Amino acid sequence: MASQMSSVAVYGSDDTEEGGRTDILARLRMFHHAAIRVAASVMSGLLLVACFPKFDCYFLVWVACLPLVLAALNERKLWRAYLEGALAGAIFLGGSVYWFTAVMEHYGNLPETLAFAVLLLFLVVMSSFWGAFGLLVAWVASRSIRRALLLVPFLWTALELGRTYYYFSGFPWNLLGYAVEPVGLRQIASATGVYGLSFLAVATSALLAWAVVESRSRPRCAAGIVLGAWVGALVIGNQVLVPGRLPPAGNLAVLVQPDVPLNEQAEDWAPWRNPAPLERLVRLSLEAVGSAGEGRAIPLIVWSEDSAPFFFNRDPTFRRAVEGMARQARSYAVVGATTFAGADESKPQNAAVVLDPLGVPVLEYAKIHLVPFGEYVPGWLSGLAGKVTSQVGDFVPGRNYGSAETPQGRIGVFICYEAIFPQLVRRLTPEGPSVLVNISDDAWYDDSSAADQHLAMVRVRAIENHRYILRATNDGITAIIDPYGRVIQTLPRHEQATLTGRFSYVSRRSFYTAHGDVFGWLCVVAATAILAARSAETFSNRSKT
Repeated sequence: MASQMSSVAVYGSDDTEEGGRTDILARLRMFHHAAIRVAASVMSGLLLVACFPKFDCYFLVWVACLPLVLAALNERKLWRAYLEGALAGAIFLGGSVYWFTAVMEHYGNLPETLAFAVLLLFLVVMSSFWGAFGLLVAWVASRSIRRALLLVPFLWTALELGRTYYYFSGFPWNLLGYAVEPVGLRQIASATGVYGLSFLAVATSALLAWAVVESRSRPRCAAGIVLGAWVGALVIGNQVLVPGRLPPAGNLAVLVQPDVPLNEQAEDWAPWRNPAPLERLVRLSLEAVGSAGEGRAIPLIVWSEDSAPFFFNRDPTFRRAVEGMARQARSYAVVGATTFAGADESKPQNAAVVLDPLGVPVLEYAKIHLVPFGEYVPGWLSGLAGKVTSQVGDFVPGRNYGSAETPQGRIGVFICYEAIFPQLVRRLTPEGPSVLVNISDDAWYDDSSAADQHLAMVRVRAIENHRYILRATNDGITAIIDPYGRVIQTLPRHEQATLTGRFSYVSRRSFYTAHGDVFGWLCVVAATAILAARSAETFSNRSKT
């Protein structure tokens, strides 16, 4: 009797009335112990880490959230539910972005202890998303465990949308959907964005939790049937949605991986000081175009993000070199460089310049979403914190979402960090026949897992917008990605080399490109409705008393 009363007090009568108020969590008494709930949170954090490169245990994505969900369902104290969720998030983030400390030490010249302290502060702030997830699931479960399980996938997806755009300018690194194995199911991202993949993974954990917590025969049978149907649909979908072969691509791309040395040597690449490295890149580009032979389509040369002191408007040596390269190769060229904005041209911008075959600039795209603490310091912290990167100035963001027009189609460009923002890349995807170019400097990450994680996110951008992506990086991972997210060709890391391959200007417009984060916002609406129903019940009960 005492056990039943305890269950009713925690989970509400709607979960306990049938079957003589059977204790719905009798099968999970071990989760009544705080230590077990903490251990479950730790396990979820570790499983989430294992889902991503370089562990690549993709199959774990379907169960990674299960321990955390079970812990939240059994937690009676909301503050503890928050801490347990935040613990899982901190472990996951720590295992995902451990390379922060090396970046801050090497580029920001921070002492090791201070760099570690900055990382800890970051983990405390960003893990609040997982804390909010644990708290809200526990709050709804205090009235209805089934309603809490229904909330789980919608809430997770809604919080991922918030983490992408609305929290400290956004940091959607390693959203759960990126860990869904890169085969058939990934193709739903062309409609839902990466958020649909996250929803599938978390919904599977929620259905597993439902099958585990039900102690009564009929509900348990129903849970098992639904779970079986769900898993069957995922397996079938994974087979049915596997993309076929694309028509042969006829456009030549030459991606140049310069392998510029790290910052203590980068000044040696300044053309006004030493033109030899610049001349070598031009020669490599021209040789790659020449070795590909003549073709009907105009080639496209792509250099990586500016990791050497290349100034397009202020350095005539650099400008003459790249303009001459485009003319000699009779090619379009995309080069990373620093440009300057403002009436007095005093505000530096991280940019990509597109040149036509006559060497005439047809687009200067300035990076819109800058790296906080790397390319600028947020205004509210400008007096308290320095930049992570000691090489950069106070960059200002661009505002132009334009593209470069060619006879074959349009060229859309996004730069490095921008690749992790789905909505931004969507807006940068041109209508009609087009290709996306991503230039990046992944030397920041050294040999950590970050470069592999970054590539995984770019691959989903290709699926979302159904475009080829030509990705040129400073030292890897340089790759050609097809509209289904498949890596066609790639270069080894830490080598100065060119990647010559073929691509097409694709005109098909995906649902995601046309309509954006519709699925994500529907999840926000659904989560809000469930939370509102819980609030209404609380208000109604208080009114009665």
